[in-house]
Amino acid sequence: MKLKEFDFKLPRDEVRKKKIMFTSISVIALILIVTIVSTFAYYQSIENQNPINTSVGEFSSGDLILALTIDGVPSNTFPTKGSGYVANSVTCDKGATGVWNNSEWNIEVGNLTQSKTTCNISFITTPTLKDSILSQGGGASTILAKGNPAFNTVPTAATSGIYATNDNYGTSYYYRGLRTSLNNNLIFAGFQWKIVRINGDGSIRIIYNGTEAQFNSASTMNTTGTNTQAQTNMFNYDGSPRFVGYMYGSNSNSLAQAQTNTNNSAIKTYIDAWYVSNIETQGVAVTNKISDTLFCNDRSILSGNGFSPTETKYTGYMRHVDNANNPTPTLMCSQKNDRFTVSNTTMGNANLTYPVGLISADEVVYSGMTWNYYNSNQYLYTAQNFWTMTPSDYILENAVVFSVTSVGGFTRPLIGMNYGVRPVLNLTLESAVISGNGSAANPFRVDI
Repeated sequence: MKLKEFDFKLPRDEVRKKKIMFTSISVIALILIVTIVSTFAYYQSIENQNPINTSVGEFSSGDLILALTIDGVPSNTFPTKGSGYVANSVTCDKGATGVWNNSEWNIEVGNLTQSKTTCNISFITTPTLKDSILSQGGGASTILAKGNPAFNTVPTAATSGIYATNDNYGTSYYYRGLRTSLNNNLIFAGFQWKIVRINGDGSIRIIYNGTEAQFNSASTMNTTGTNTQAQTNMFNYDGSPRFVGYMYGSNSNSLAQAQTNTNNSAIKTYIDAWYVSNIETQGVAVTNKISDTLFCNDRSILSGNGFSPTETKYTGYMRHVDNANNPTPTLMCSQKNDRFTVSNTTMGNANLTYPVGLISADEVVYSGMTWNYYNSNQYLYTAQNFWTMTPSDYILENAVVFSVTSVGGFTRPLIGMNYGVRPVLNLTLESAVISGNGSAANPFRVDI
């Protein structure tokens, strides 16, 4: 018989831990109840006592027996990691406690004090992050039936939740409201994220909120402070309307030239470098989870010409300033040239080097902040100023882009100001949840 090794973990406060080899055999050979191919034994040595088991040869009196079901059906084999399953529950008898570690793909057993202790493990098909989000709102049809909220009021606990609207891909489901009323927290690739919305293509838009190390230290997600942003940086150099672009043209002789995406803005240069250092270096296991979904840098013109050093207003100005008492956000990005993608030329401009960008001012309004209605309890609030990707206007020889303020609303700073940078990614629609419920203390984690 072939010997196979499996790691079991006991809490750190156990006096002594040992690992033994086990044989892939039928549990019927041990107990006449459950049959499983992979049966594992683990034992502990307690001070002044003999261990329950000390070798494979003594396993017949074993101290731990595992039985499992997959989607409710008894199974005689364990699913392999990454095969589309996650442990839903672990129950042990005789006072023992068990937890399945989906990352390490092993069981952690505590209070293992009696022989022939049985732990039952229930595996289920892994839910996608998209499905987990929709289930919070009662499902897609329930969310759609709610309609859009009133954007001229500050969300309350009662109106916080998930709503739906259209974007360039289709129906988008977005989080809106108080951080304490939403379960939109995520740990991915060593960082904390806030989930902003399900994009119309099914991918999941997430915004930077700190590091996983900070979460592990505090046992909760960051809420405010500089830890919620990657760094501070200017948006771009000032002096021309073209500099409101995430990318921009080499001259301003015409609108088409000003909005030709040939040069990186200062903030794009920083974000690209951040992505390379923090995401790309983790390899394809991480980068394959990131979708090439568009980022909108809406440079459509409301008034002015958008290229000469005269006053220009962009349509974002109308939606968020002119209409401040009744905001009119949209997730429809009207100009293809402003839809930044890496390689998707059907929907976007394919001008990005990496699939990372910034949140739009419209997404901020959907989330619960507006120009006139400040909200320090809303989930994007960090008590810091941070950039969006949405141009406002060009006035008095100064280019202006919307940002979120430290008091929980909007402002229109000059693009040369150093404000917070919170990178935004889109996770693929296939991203599967391996643990967590999205709360601040138990954020979602997706498989990598």
